Amino acid sequence: MSVDDLYGLPREEFIPARRELARQAREAGDKEGAAAIEKLAKPTTAAWLVNRLAREHPDEIESLVSLGDELREATGNASGSELRALTRQRTELIGKLVGLAGGAKLTDAITRELEDMFTAAVATPEAAEVLRAGRITTARDLAIAPTWPGLTLSPPSKPAAKKPAEKPKPRAKADDERARKAAARQALADAKAQVKAAEAERAAADKAIRKAEDAVTAAEKRVRDLNAELDAAELAELEARRALQLARREAKEAERAAGLAWRKMQQVEESSGG
Repeated sequence: MSVDDLYGLPREEFIPARRELARQAREAGDKEGAAAIEKLAKPTTAAWLVNRLAREHPDEIESLVSLGDELREATGNASGSELRALTRQRTELIGKLVGLAGGAKLTDAITRELEDMFTAAVATPEAAEVLRAGRITTARDLAIAPTWPGLTLSPPSKPAAKKPAEKPKPRAKADDERARKAAARQALADAKAQVKAAEAERAAADKAIRKAEDAVTAAEKRVRDLNAELDAAELAELEARRALQLARREAKEAERAAGLAWRKMQQVEESSGG
């Protein structure tokens, strides 16, 4: 089993498999590798669902990555109507991926985390690569920068100089530019809000993970203690059985000796009476 295989397992099998993989690395003499494996965080439910999608639905993930490329290229170049169409397509594709992950069965928090990760993958090629690799632990793994880094929101490059005699832009072109800038500003605001929410969820998830791992460690210690107590109890039971068997043998010997003594006494009495 490899680390990549570890992130493809059912979520409840992650910690036992991680422990086994670290043990194998130690036995192979790779102490540093074993230590690194032991530090691998268990994916959140949403991260596990995304990792599964990356393995089971790679074509849909590639569609999301391609759409991100189109959006980044369109920003600053495409008309407002084209940018709005791509934005709608992004919303629809993210909704489809959330549906593939579990749809109505998911909680609101998990749905938001899924949407955050898919949105981040559209925003930057770096986040897209993280998503495609399928080894995510939380939404924060895709938060490459604190804003919307891949969706470069700078306006189109301006002409070097504007001649005094240049005619004003046509109204339609000016409207498209204003719409494009408005869409870009809205995308930036949405991205900042999503990143802030993702960071808060990551902090909460990290705290929950640490608490759960502490509980697992305590439970494992309790199991070891109980096993030791069970071993001691079984040993005490064995000793008690041996003592009981010895007492029974001694009782039988005592009964036999008492019988011999009684018969001798009878013989003495009979000889005296004769």
